[in-house]
Amino acid sequence: MVISLKIKMNLYPTEEKENLVNLFNFFFPFEIITTSEPDSSGVSEMSAEITGGDALNFIYTQVRRQRTVEAFRHFILPRIIFNTNSCKFLIHKQALSMGKVVLCKTQHESPLGPVYLEFKANKIEDVIEYLFPPTEKGRVLEIDFSPEDLD
Repeated sequence: MVISLKIKMNLYPTEEKENLVNLFNFFFPFEIITTSEPDSSGVSEMSAEITGGDALNFIYTQVRRQRTVEAFRHFILPRIIFNTNSCKFLIHKQALSMGKVVLCKTQHESPLGPVYLEFKANKIEDVIEYLFPPTEKGRVLEIDFSPEDLD
């Protein structure tokens, strides 16, 4: 099963491009980050994509470190799109700059725009179960497979 993660965020005229590159690097040390031409208001879009189990490492580690697995699970499960084998969600850009993963329900919750994440996999539900397994009394009930099993 192939796993991919696409990350997008807007680069506003008041932001330094290097700061946003650092945000991408939380997920993976990308060699190629695409930046669109600025629109009429000076806003560009930056995006990058990774395939393979490494696409899951940062989110997996952070939600456990932050002890937010159950919150993510409840937020993400309804956002699985089975006909495209994908899951899309937003995280707070400023929180990410501090190394934290904080969910956004709308793009307006992050003043400089959110970070758009889209996971795709042949069996997206397995990826989501791996990233955000059920919990019991605050303990994560880890699933019996690893990203290598998902690739």
